[in-house]
Amino acid sequence: MTSDLDTTTDDLYETIRGLWREAQQGDAAASDDTGATAVGVLDTAVAERTGLELGAVREFLDNADGVKFAVARDGETRTVTALLD
Repeated sequence: MTSDLDTTTDDLYETIRGLWREAQQGDAAASDDTGATAVGVLDTAVAERTGLELGAVREFLDNADGVKFAVARDGETRTVTALLD
């Protein structure tokens, strides 16, 4: 049996992966083969999609940085810049 925290963590992870795929399919995104920079996913987009508070999303991203995602910081803002697994 999974806990609510495990379920929320799994849901967040899958939501971010889905947002990442969507962002990479846009006109501004190019494949890694071209050497172009991938389109990042903002913490606000994750919060909006999941319905979670922004602070909770930022805490998740801080903990997942370097493990599941590469996360850039600009002040309080977090941006997923790559998937690591």
